Amino acid sequence: MAKCSREQRDRAVDLYVRYERCAADVIRELGYPSRGMLPVWYRERLEEERTGVPSRRGERYRRYTDEQKRAAVDHYLGHGRRLKRTMRALGYPKSHELLTAWIDELAPGRRKLRHGPVPEELKRKAVVAVASGRSESRDAAAGLGVEASVVGKLETADARRIQGDARDEDT
Repeated sequence: MAKCSREQRDRAVDLYVRYERCAADVIRELGYPSRGMLPVWYRERLEEERTGVPSRRGERYRRYTDEQKRAAVDHYLGHGRRLKRTMRALGYPKSHELLTAWIDELAPGRRKLRHGPVPEELKRKAVVAVASGRSESRDAAAGLGVEASVVGKLETADARRIQGDARDEDT
């Protein structure tokens, strides 16, 4: 269902009046609107002429006020930058996409970005460096361009396996 501009609606209604309220002729000529919509536009035009108040059709309804947007962004920034936490605490908005759009609009560059998967080889190098005692997990992660949590989240069994492989390589 495509939205028509004010000018398109006016043109369709003008033709509707000219063609003696024959919706089929207007639709054949313009290609829009539907048979049911044209009489609605016509009635709105008559109401506008009668009252002098323009129709509000086509105006976008804003579900959330600017204050609500600001409150959501402030909560996000002040409470650990977690989308789900903010949505749960405030009860709105209902989608991650909408909240991220607000954050990008009101606080550009402040949103926590999720990075793609880290290649296994980088993970392996970081774990070997930490397991061998050559560096702290933060330093190893920073040196390899990964987050520290990547190094810390590897399971102990994987770390032992990788460390065992490293010992085999050193001998």
